[in-house]
Amino acid sequence: MGNADVVPGVSGGTVALLLGIYDHLIQSIGKFDSQFCSLLIKRNWRQAAEHVHLRFILPLLLGIFGGILCMGALSHWLLEHQQSRQFTFAAFSGMVLASCFVIGNQIQLRNRRDSVQALLLGLIGIALTVLAGSAFKQDPSQLTDPTYFQIFCFAAIAICAMILPGISGAMILMILGVYEHLVAIPKKLITGIELEETTKQLLIFACGAALGLMAFSRVLRHLLTKYRHSTLSLLVGIMLGSLSVLWPFQDINKQPLPIALDVHSALLIITIAFSTILVLWLVKLSDSAQPKY
Repeated sequence: MGNADVVPGVSGGTVALLLGIYDHLIQSIGKFDSQFCSLLIKRNWRQAAEHVHLRFILPLLLGIFGGILCMGALSHWLLEHQQSRQFTFAAFSGMVLASCFVIGNQIQLRNRRDSVQALLLGLIGIALTVLAGSAFKQDPSQLTDPTYFQIFCFAAIAICAMILPGISGAMILMILGVYEHLVAIPKKLITGIELEETTKQLLIFACGAALGLMAFSRVLRHLLTKYRHSTLSLLVGIMLGSLSVLWPFQDINKQPLPIALDVHSALLIITIAFSTILVLWLVKLSDSAQPKY
């Protein structure tokens, strides 16, 4: 799940579905409530741990953190060089396309009204994503040197995508323009570069993610329960809009490149197709996977 959460296009929630732990994860997140706080105040440590299923959630979080560190360092290295950057974006684009197919198939269109509503919400999602990406591109300082408050807010927003199958928190960070800055943190921690500042940013990001997860998990569950198909339509639009950010035919400075009829362009297109097929195959496996909890 940690590896998936770093990749724009693959959701940690999708991996949780594949492994059969998604429902258990959502239930555990929902247990961080007033009753849990009351148990902590009363120092009923064992009951508090059992209430939030700590034996499940703690090793899961440790594994996610380890995966984020490993994949974050790899993603940062891949995005530093022009050719590897293009192929990385091509792979990400294919993953997003596959996620759009998967989530789109879950939308039920019973009549013309449902179809029009789904189309409008999808277009709204595309517009919001493109506008958000354009807004942050206009201010390069936000891409390279976000403030502590921005890091906190972006973490709170992105973490919500973790519990949504299909949409990736990393993709949200990519749209907001801070993905490359944040994936550089694991490498800085490993090499000891700007250790104090990097540690501060990591702690602020973790606090924002924790607050966002607790604050919005119930809202997202409510939306998926009461307005499931409308929510999924908006999510598909957001994912389609993110393809403008993940477009592989751009240089290291995010300037568009022409699509030439050569081997390099053909390999990029093949990479998109391969990653799309790979994710669709993994999701197909998840349909037959038996829940472990």
